[in-house]
Amino acid sequence: MQIQNYMRSYVNSVIARDKAKFEKSPAVKKAAQKEAQAALTDDVVAQIKEHAKKDAQVNVYMQKDYIQMINSHKQQRVSPNRQEAISRAALAINSAPKGKGSADLLSMLLGEYSMKAWVGGLVDTAEIYAPNGEMIAAYNSNGGWMEISTEAEYQFLHQADQIYYDAFKEARAEINAAAENPAPEPASEATFDACV
Repeated sequence: MQIQNYMRSYVNSVIARDKAKFEKSPAVKKAAQKEAQAALTDDVVAQIKEHAKKDAQVNVYMQKDYIQMINSHKQQRVSPNRQEAISRAALAINSAPKGKGSADLLSMLLGEYSMKAWVGGLVDTAEIYAPNGEMIAAYNSNGGWMEISTEAEYQFLHQADQIYYDAFKEARAEINAAAENPAPEPASEATFDACV
């Protein structure tokens, strides 16, 4: 009975993975948008706006500090645990028997993630999938591992960049308005005395 539940879970995971791989289902898109929105806490939004205002002062859009900050938040709050999944996948690939002839399909669960790999051919390849079916990493023995962004990561960066853009644009408008209409200088005492 336990094996049947495991197989049913695995089959459902493969079906979800393949569906998400070829087309982002509305459920994946909706969940990604909610996850991205939840990661944009008031603190993160305040940091984004502060970076935008600072960058507007020197008129440089999205300086390195902003990019590092937003990527750090993405990694902490939105990104899947790719490193653990990649480590498990690499161990499975390296442990797979290598024979002559065509590549063997190696398909397995890596904790909450799943993997599909072809090993033993001219080039070993692998794909790692998140629980919702999205591919999060790919491997080619000639090129190594490559991270693939999830819909939630795209949504998070898109929403964060929109907040940044609006704050930068507003700050630049204030700076430009102040430059066009400088505040009048206060009258000096000498000028005041001459008028009296």
